[in-house]
Amino acid sequence: MNVLYCMKYKKRFQDIIKRFTEKDKSVLDICFGDTIIANECKRRNIRWTGYDLNRYFVVRAQKNGFNASVGDVVEIQSFPKADVCVMCGSLYHFIEEIESVLTKLLDSAPKILISEPVENLSSQKGMIGTISKILTNAGKGKESFRFDKQTLIEVLDVYKIKLQFNYIVISTQRDMLIEITHDRN
Repeated sequence: MNVLYCMKYKKRFQDIIKRFTEKDKSVLDICFGDTIIANECKRRNIRWTGYDLNRYFVVRAQKNGFNASVGDVVEIQSFPKADVCVMCGSLYHFIEEIESVLTKLLDSAPKILISEPVENLSSQKGMIGTISKILTNAGKGKESFRFDKQTLIEVLDVYKIKLQFNYIVISTQRDMLIEITHDRN
């Protein structure tokens, strides 16, 4: 992933971590992949819980003492309550089930931080696109859909009305960092 992010992979997580406040005592990390956020939560004494479909990621997190579970986001009925829910680089996996996934995220936490790639090497043709698709396989095989800036905003605009939430775009670089808030809880 660091190669796909031109050696700036950790920056996407630093931008998310900056959004944590002193009031945030628990973080739910959906499709966590690695434990960069978990490590920061541990450093700040924030309770971290993570779900990922990839057993390797979960076992590695558990070996490092983190509360991680194997789980398919689509099949999980509900997520545990948290102050903040984080999803990095994974929303595109759920384009077909996006309403259900967003609903579960909203039911879990009053603040959701989504960092979603909007400039994707995997959208390119040729060898670079092929290699990028292999590197971004979450365990369900190749996926062709990827968000760009416009499609991500369009999807959020549809669901903000339907599911009653607000969002702001914090930053847009290779990833778009979105903060979703609501008062459903």
